[in-house]
Amino acid sequence: MNVIIGEKIKALRKRDDITQERLAEVLGVTNQAVSKWESGNSYPDIEYISPIANIFNVTIDYLFDHDTAEKAKKIEEYCEQYETHKRINQPLNDERIELMRHALAEFPAEEKLLVKLAEALFNKWLSNGLNYLTKDGYTYPDFKWHKSLDSWEESMKISEGLLASSTDDAIRAKCRYYLAMIYGRTNEKEKLLAIVEKFDSIWCSKENILHFTLFGEEGIKNNQQYLVSLLGMLGNLFFLTPEFTNTDTRAEQYGILISMWKFIFRGDYGAYNSRMASLYSEYAEALYQTKPDEAVKAFEQAFAHAKMIEMLDSEEGEKTYTSPYVNRLTYNREHFGQRGWVHNLYITLTEHKYHVLRVNAGFITLIKEVEDWIAENG
Repeated sequence: MNVIIGEKIKALRKRDDITQERLAEVLGVTNQAVSKWESGNSYPDIEYISPIANIFNVTIDYLFDHDTAEKAKKIEEYCEQYETHKRINQPLNDERIELMRHALAEFPAEEKLLVKLAEALFNKWLSNGLNYLTKDGYTYPDFKWHKSLDSWEESMKISEGLLASSTDDAIRAKCRYYLAMIYGRTNEKEKLLAIVEKFDSIWCSKENILHFTLFGEEGIKNNQQYLVSLLGMLGNLFFLTPEFTNTDTRAEQYGILISMWKFIFRGDYGAYNSRMASLYSEYAEALYQTKPDEAVKAFEQAFAHAKMIEMLDSEEGEKTYTSPYVNRLTYNREHFGQRGWVHNLYITLTEHKYHVLRVNAGFITLIKEVEDWIAENG
């Protein structure tokens, strides 16, 4: 953080004839804290920067002696580094968090950086997975487990602050999304219902409005993207039905979803090979106790899609899907996000619950094939 902020606070305080004690009282800190700021022995936390600027009627840039053009350039560089981290490896949440903390130390209270920190913290929380419990035939999030995880509280605090202060529609929309997800999985039902009132219904969504108003090539492209989005949403809706807790029904639903993805993409899944790998793994999980042979075949398909992700992810350039239902859509390696799908599949296959499959010759062969692939490809 720029040392000059302490000097600025001291000069502004003397300009306005405000004592250290009075400034400390207004900010809710100790006199010693203000004294340390002014001497350069410590710096104000981010949450105090905006109030300090407001008290003295100056900009945050003035407090930090920032050149506006240079500041904008540096912030953009930080944002580009953040996006590069996202492309390199999805699990690198800690690195992105550290990057944004470093950027915010230089540019406190900068909205573009704060919302990315909120996103990185939110993604770290989600990366732990989502646990669900069954009660009275219905599926609910494991609220206690989700609350026990790190980073969601800080993401929530940042998002709530930005939602209250930002005038940027894009930033506010992101914060509403993070907050709705957090409230929903930490059992803050009243807050959840209040914030979702700010969202449009599916009938007023961007994609649906454009479906009725945009024509020609642009309209076709929008409709194709809308179709894929709805396909993904359908899978989420299946998951929350009461019948999903029944193993046979769950297997049937995954079978239907896989058939629909096959119908739409006609074998050319591109960036959605990740979705297919997940669907086949979940399909196998629903089958392994009652239909082990079919479960092994599903795992084999998951392996095939995982390998395809690795192959396509190594290729440069923009590619177009070939199916007539999605042939206006493109993808490139940046769309793959998470890496290491084969490694993740191996971890799944070696879970203890699948020990019942270890007497299956096909499963034994599959494990060997995955191990050989990892040994060869790293």
